[in-house]
Amino acid sequence: MIIGTRGSKLAILQTEKVCERLKEEGLEHELTIRTVRSLGDAITDRGLYEMPEKGVFVKKLDMLLLAGKIDLAVHSMKDIPLERDERLETSAVLPRDSPYDALVSKYRLEQMPENAVIGTSSVRRKFQFLNYMDARQTNVRIKDIRGNVDTRIEKFRRGEYDGVILAEAGFERLRLDIDYERLDCDPFVPSPNQGIIAVVTRKESKESEILSKIDDESTRIEAEVENEVLKVIGGGCSLPVGVHAHTRSNKESGDKIDLSVYVYVHAGAGGSREDYILEKCVLSRYKDKDKSKCLEETRNFTQNLARRFLGFSQPQNAENQGTGHDC
Repeated sequence: MIIGTRGSKLAILQTEKVCERLKEEGLEHELTIRTVRSLGDAITDRGLYEMPEKGVFVKKLDMLLLAGKIDLAVHSMKDIPLERDERLETSAVLPRDSPYDALVSKYRLEQMPENAVIGTSSVRRKFQFLNYMDARQTNVRIKDIRGNVDTRIEKFRRGEYDGVILAEAGFERLRLDIDYERLDCDPFVPSPNQGIIAVVTRKESKESEILSKIDDESTRIEAEVENEVLKVIGGGCSLPVGVHAHTRSNKESGDKIDLSVYVYVHAGAGGSREDYILEKCVLSRYKDKDKSKCLEETRNFTQNLARRFLGFSQPQNAENQGTGHDC
């Protein structure tokens, strides 16, 4: 069985984690990892919101899957755009690691000095951080940064930035010995699907059936809820959107899901940094894998939010999904 992945240290570690789970389930197939360089890895001279097409981190692996040159592909799920080739499916998600963002800096968040330079290529992180600092009457400058986790940390250590914002899950998976500060979900609502490792296969293939054994139910419903929000309001590398669903387990009465949605209303259209919304709700319990009511409540909540704040009620075209959910 050939497993495709990007070639970064983090991507390979994530793929090895999938291999371990498959072996734990008794898979006897020989597993071979094949690395590729995605378009997103090749184009490093521009922000991800300026990329020429969607899915720049997954498209090459999709093509290899469809051509039968690999049997499955491992991704950070937040890199997967909603609009996919209908011949492919996300057959498994692993138990979610931390969904939160993290600040690497010699300064704590509350002690950030005037005119500090913060590195991120995510428009969501940019607006969230600027608003947080504005509320404390502290001016900071956001500067684009590209590269893998090690590269970004090295740029920080060289003094090119006073701080960089990254996903906490990357630090955990790489087991980096570095001091960082977790950014609380309120107001730093993370990217949809952040912290989730996803495995994609050809639809209804034998590999898809095998992978169903390692699919994590709680993570799956969190991902589906977050994606349901995106189907209504859109999102991607050019639109600042944060969505976080968190399952609270209760064996007797079923699970509850806490949902937070963050959107900048006028980003890129002359609006001020204060033009954002952060809405929360608790979704209904669900039992016995019946997720339909939960997803229906998610749609209703998001459509109501869109009517009140964003001026529309119909689902946004998938073309709005950018290169993934967040960059």
